[in-house]
Amino acid sequence: MSFFEAIISGIVQGVTEFLPISSSGHLVILHRLIGLKETHLVFDIFLHLGTLAAIFIVFWNDILDIFTSKKRVGFFVIIGSAATVLFVLLFGSAAESAFSNVKLVGAMLIVTGAWLILGNFIRFGTEGMSVPKAFLIGLAQGIATLPGISRSGATISTGLFLGLDGKAAARFSFLLSIPAIIGAFLLKARAGSLAGFNINCVFGLVVSCIVGVLSLKLLLRLIYRNRFHLFGIYCIAAGILVLLLL
Repeated sequence: MSFFEAIISGIVQGVTEFLPISSSGHLVILHRLIGLKETHLVFDIFLHLGTLAAIFIVFWNDILDIFTSKKRVGFFVIIGSAATVLFVLLFGSAAESAFSNVKLVGAMLIVTGAWLILGNFIRFGTEGMSVPKAFLIGLAQGIATLPGISRSGATISTGLFLGLDGKAAARFSFLLSIPAIIGAFLLKARAGSLAGFNINCVFGLVVSCIVGVLSLKLLLRLIYRNRFHLFGIYCIAAGILVLLLL
């Protein structure tokens, strides 16, 4: 992977990790378009570390509150993370193999689009977090290991569907992503999969962090203005184009 490809990948990761249009799906599409036939798991891990840093920058106060005044939120994050782990243990190998199937990415983008639109307009539940809600949002995060399913889109839409307001759904979604990203990094490091590390990993991390902070602030503004469903239209259109052209 060249320096230019690393920078472009970092920009795509920073934009798509937080905007609910699937970072993994767009990276698969990008790598197909620029001719990268092999997967770059190590590089992708560092891109996710960059967006993890963006979450810490934007939600630093909320993260601190988990350990002080809002420990119950931390408990719900643990419940949601357990649900994610359960899904990954059962279906993780199948999800990882799906990264080589660009047609599947297109289909999952359409699923993401429908998920976003339905989640924005349908409510089934009351305000406030609960153990069942945290578990279901965690399952949604697990399903988002499939390329083309947006992690932020799946978790925020599920939270909205279950009755959370936009601010609460977004905050919980990104707090829930922290253990998931750290866990994925540690698993790859333990397995010795970081042998492919090079300086381009650092460039990708920095770019994805900077772009991620900007994208995250944009997403929060759109959620507060009830414009979340517009991303669903984009995902459906993108998915159809992928199925037809790639």
